[in-house]
Order: sequence, then structure tokens, then C-alpha cells
Amino acid sequence: METYREKAVRRLKENPWVPLGVLATVTALVLASVKLQRGESQRFNYWLRMRVAAQGLTIVAVVAGTWSMRPKDNEIPGAHSTAPRNDADVEKRRMEKIAKEKEEFEERLRGAERAEGVEAELRARKGAAPAVAAKPEAKQGKETPVNSEGGGGRRWWRWF
Repeated sequence: METYREKAVRRLKENPWVPLGVLATVTALVLASVKLQRGESQRFNYWLRMRVAAQGLTIVAVVAGTWSMRPKDNEIPGAHSTAPRNDADVEKRRMEKIAKEKEEFEERLRGAERAEGVEAELRARKGAAPAVAAKPEAKQGKETPVNSEGGGGRRWWRWF
């Protein structure tokens, strides 16, 4: 398993321009904030423009690094295969996949039917209770207003 530090070092070796671009962007942003605090509006705008330029160059570095790291056609096995595609094999695989999906569906259906049978048996034992539980009634006719403090509509805060 690769540690965080090993991964960072590997990524830095793969594409050293991205961290440099990020560093340039952060530097330009810090300098822009310093110029803003000092009230130097022209220098502030200059450093904001440099930040945008550094971000653009960082994006270019990411794209170039991704493009350079892609596998080449000669590295992908079967990329330029000259063997003709056998339509019978493709159709056979497709039919096998359909049959497998149908079998999985039927197995799930049988499981659902078994579960329904167990539920029906339990309902019969309890005296034909309804399948869906009814809402509990308000206590002794007193309903809590939804918008009042601590009311029923504001219980979401308990999750935090």
C-alpha cells in the first residue's frame, strides 16, 4: 500500500509543473491580498491578473501531464488487432449475459415471494394486522402545532 508521502513524491516526479503552478497561484493570491490591505489598487489588480495566468498555466500543465501519461497505442494489447471480429461469439456472449440477468431476476423474485409468504403468515398469527403501520394518533386529542418551538415539523435538528 502506497503512503500519502510516497504518492505525493510519485505524482511530483510524473508531472512537476502542476505543484509549481499551484505554488505560483497561491503566491500571486497572497501578494494580491497584501496589496489590497495596503490600498495599492494597481498592484492588487496586477497580482490578481498574475493569479489568473498562473491558474491557466496550471490547467495547461494538468492537461499536458494527462496527455503525456496516456497509454500509447503500441502499449495497449489488441489495440490494432488484425483478427476479424467474430459476430457469432459476440452474439453468444450477449445471449449468455441475458440468460444470467434473467436467472438473477428470477432468484430475486423467488426471494420476494418467500418474504411475502412469511409476512402473510405473521399477519395471520397476529390477527390480520394491516401490512402498513398506521400513523400514531395524537396523545389525548392534543396536537402539537408544526411551527411552534419544539414542534413536529422541526425535528430535523436532532440529526446534527
